[in-house]
Amino acid sequence: MTERKTSKKAVPAREKIEPVEGAVIVAGALPAPDDLAKYEKIIPGGAGRLLEMAERRTEHQQKMEQESLWAEIRGQKWRFAMTFVLALVAAMFGGILLLTGSELAGLIIILVDAASLVGITLYGGKDE
Repeated sequence: MTERKTSKKAVPAREKIEPVEGAVIVAGALPAPDDLAKYEKIIPGGAGRLLEMAERRTEHQQKMEQESLWAEIRGQKWRFAMTFVLALVAAMFGGILLLTGSELAGLIIILVDAASLVGITLYGGKDE
C-alpha cells in the first residue's frame, strides 16, 4: 500500500467573515443582493469571495453528478453484457443436451433460460 504524499502549502490567513445581522446563507444558495452588498461593505472583496465559493461548490457538485452518471452507465453496460453471455451459455448448453439425446433436460434449461431473460427484461434493472 503506497501512501499519498500531500504538499502542505501555506494558506494566507483570511479574516473571519462575521454574518451580517438578518442575513442567512443556506448551503449552496447565495444571500440576497442587499445582504451581499452589506458583506462587501464590512469586508472588501467578501462578496466576490462568496460568489467564487458558490461557483466552486456548484462546479464540484456538477462534476460529482456527472461521474456518478457515467459510473451508473458503465455498470449497466457490464450487467447487460454479463446477462447476454450467461443466457447464451445456458442456451448453448440446453441445445447440446437436446442434440445428445437428453431432450427433457435440454428443453427445461432452454425454457428456464428464456423465462429468466423475460423476467430480467420486464422486472430487472429498475433501481427505483
